[in-house]
Amino acid sequence: FRSTDHIGHRYGSGGAEMCVQQASLDAALGAFFAKLDALGVPYVVALSADHGGVDAAERLGPPARRVDTGRLIAGLNGHLRKTFGYGYDPINGDDANQLILGLPPEDHKRRDEVMAAAIAWLKAQPDVSEVFTPTQIAAAMPPKGKPAADLTLLERFAESFYAPRNGDIIVNYAEFSTLGMPSQFGQNVAGHGSAWDHDRQVPMLFWWPGVTPAEAGAAETVDIAPTLAPFLGLAAPDVDGRCLDLGQGCP
Repeated sequence: FRSTDHIGHRYGSGGAEMCVQQASLDAALGAFFAKLDALGVPYVVALSADHGGVDAAERLGPPARRVDTGRLIAGLNGHLRKTFGYGYDPINGDDANQLILGLPPEDHKRRDEVMAAAIAWLKAQPDVSEVFTPTQIAAAMPPKGKPAADLTLLERFAESFYAPRNGDIIVNYAEFSTLGMPSQFGQNVAGHGSAWDHDRQVPMLFWWPGVTPAEAGAAETVDIAPTLAPFLGLAAPDVDGRCLDLGQGCP
């Protein structure tokens, strides 16, 4: 099942490789459901994905783009070196979405100044959409129950914010961007990780033998557990999601 993720990253989602994978996945699911049917027990299937994504930029064409993040981070470090007279790179850009500011103790008093300069430089780059600090994101947590479609860009970041693991500077790149420049065969050509809809929206399917086709409307992945709970005769878990009325009886 997880091969869909590997193939999407390695070859993109719009080529022959993904078509073959989807046909193979369909056959594997069919065989699995046939085994369940043979057991004669009731079952419900919930299918979704952990994230969306964008196809390889070279196949999509504009406005899709490939961002040379190595070059961008080098440019940022060069700017900060020149501005503050540093003899080292103050930015760790191993994760281009989550930049780490690494200053020695003697330079900590200039931290706010360096942060401001870095953010200003990043915002001026054509491949960058928005730049946020952890403080901004932590303060933007949306109220519980706010529809996902209504979330602002900052609120979208807040929904996946975890302070101990977030960087000092959070960067959201232009829509349909793919980060990184593959340098040899076998490296990934597509990715995800932005707050844009193409990375956030995933399919959700509930199915069981004999179900009447219908659309449940807008939903979120956190709705899956509360929706399945009534099928099992369990109380819905205390999570952010809600039970989707599929005819199974929501509390």
